[in-house]
Amino acid sequence: MKRIIFFIAIFSVVLMSCNRTDTESKYVKKVELNEETIAVGIYKATGYDYPNIKYIAEAINIDAGIVYVTLTDADVLKTKLENIDVIIFPGMKSGQYIDQLDDEIAQILRNFITQKGKGAIGVCSGCGILSNSNNSQSLGLVKLDFDKSNAELSSGLLNFKLTENGKNIFPDLQDYENLLIHVSSDFSFNLLDTAGVEIVASNLEGNIPLVVTTKSGNGKIAMLNVNAETTPGMRWMIPRMVRWSTNKEYVWYDKNIFRPELFNEQVIIDDELNTKLKELISKLDSGKKDDIIDAMDELEQIYPWAAAEKVRSLLIEKNGDIKLRAAKYLVNIEYTVAVEDMKKIIKNERSRKTKEKLYAYQVELENMMDQN
Repeated sequence: MKRIIFFIAIFSVVLMSCNRTDTESKYVKKVELNEETIAVGIYKATGYDYPNIKYIAEAINIDAGIVYVTLTDADVLKTKLENIDVIIFPGMKSGQYIDQLDDEIAQILRNFITQKGKGAIGVCSGCGILSNSNNSQSLGLVKLDFDKSNAELSSGLLNFKLTENGKNIFPDLQDYENLLIHVSSDFSFNLLDTAGVEIVASNLEGNIPLVVTTKSGNGKIAMLNVNAETTPGMRWMIPRMVRWSTNKEYVWYDKNIFRPELFNEQVIIDDELNTKLKELISKLDSGKKDDIIDAMDELEQIYPWAAAEKVRSLLIEKNGDIKLRAAKYLVNIEYTVAVEDMKKIIKNERSRKTKEKLYAYQVELENMMDQN
């Protein structure tokens, strides 16, 4: 089988800012790929914040047949996206849209999709670059705009349903009736022309498209107004969409990742619940063991991802019970970002019993990656 060498530069990501700095840690990993491996480029336009980019990367890591690289404007201009099969446009910080797009970069992206027949996936506001949105400079490949006037749009864990086309992409979900996914955008899709556009998923009433797909020239495009990458049990939908966009065979992921029944009811993030979540998260700083553990218990029942980064910081607590409860919390929400944290903590842990339990949690998280 023909083999190629693919060089991937993976940059460390700060939660609220993905701009490159002089002090940013970076390293290069040489990955030997076979012809079946899918190479994904995650595009980070200069001057914008991408709060979920590391979670998209972690979702990609679920699938051993997919590798990723983060791409800056300079990377796109230098490489012309050679050796990339799919490009992902992640969502930006609330209120941000790409308002400047270099003409040469735009042409490279357009040719990549329409001429080379590669895949493209937009996530939330990242869809703007592919659409006809008035909020964003774009390639104009999908006749879709953003509607900010829809009173039915909420933020939180929301019910959704698949269309028949959606069941073809996600056949593993067709027997599940109560499906929930994280939605955090402040707009809904407004299809300006439905010709050639397939709705994959919508709200239960079917009047708000949440995921749509289409073709543009020789390429395939998916637009996601949902955050599968931050939905425990559903993160595998990201690598599935990557496989769909490249016409690659679908693979089925293990039960530690495929958990569509993990949540059983909607969670609407309104002002009241947001205040409640903030109160619980503040208790994680209380210093009292019982209060901290009780807060983690309650947060996990209500909306666990909201406190993920704060709980991650509790891994360095001196108290073993707090440390272990935090590790369990992170495993329960598939927070694979914390694997390296656990390795460092285990190395310095003095209690053999605590070390063994932490190692077991580390293994559980590691088993959520490189599947198939």
